[in-house]
Amino acid sequence: MKIQYIFAILSASLFFTQIVAQESLLGFADFIEQHQGLDNAAGEIVPLKISEIERKINFFVEEKFPDLLENIDNVLWDSYNTSTTNSYKTHYHTFVAVVKIVNNLELKFFDVIYYPHTKTVKSEYDWSEEQKEFVFDSTLEEREEAKPDLLKLDISNASSPPSLMDFIETHAGFFELKAKKNQGQNDFVPLDIKKINEMAGQYISTAYPNVEYTRNIIWKSYETYVSPYSRHHFHVFIAQVKVAGFRRVKYLQVFYNPLTNVINGDFQWNEDQEKFKRPKRE
Repeated sequence: MKIQYIFAILSASLFFTQIVAQESLLGFADFIEQHQGLDNAAGEIVPLKISEIERKINFFVEEKFPDLLENIDNVLWDSYNTSTTNSYKTHYHTFVAVVKIVNNLELKFFDVIYYPHTKTVKSEYDWSEEQKEFVFDSTLEEREEAKPDLLKLDISNASSPPSLMDFIETHAGFFELKAKKNQGQNDFVPLDIKKINEMAGQYISTAYPNVEYTRNIIWKSYETYVSPYSRHHFHVFIAQVKVAGFRRVKYLQVFYNPLTNVINGDFQWNEDQEKFKRPKRE
């Protein structure tokens, strides 16, 4: 009995170690591969190994709602996101499972997330018996409200969106610069960092009249988004600034849109808290 118990613990530990190892091995080549896989000859945008992913999602949904579902009508790819920082890299696909609920004639839509690097599925939605709908996890709403409004920042509303090759070249640029400078795994910046920093400094001096000068501008992240109807990518920078009347430096975020070569921001000065912050969405 003890041997079986020890074996079970070792098996679980090995599985966890494999997941962590897969995440740590995630690199720019993985992002490039996924973006290249979306650009197929048939003109449709679907991820690599779509049949395998659909089987995993079907299994996940059936296991999560064994007594709720009558059947899964379809699984539709919705979008692909990547996020790169000096601390981590992550990417995932979003799918929508079209399902038929027991004793309900209306089809319902259940959003799921698929991680290519670990080949795992999760969802931030659950079934509400009261509303008879799949509802978003309320504990995550604060996270969603803190996200920038990419429409107002003129990032996600381009009439001529960036191409998949734009995303591929940016990720390749990160890798190229890191290799050229022999930098560590968690030490990289965009190829044109000097030019962007200069633009960010000019934007801050114009958009924030209470800023006396900018001390440092630091690259924070790069993100891409692809769906059948929309594409965008952007960099986030953190600026360390000196505000009139305050000895300690303050911080604010600005966004660089590579498609338009424009810097924009949504942080505002909060007089009560004496800092820059993103206002809550209305």
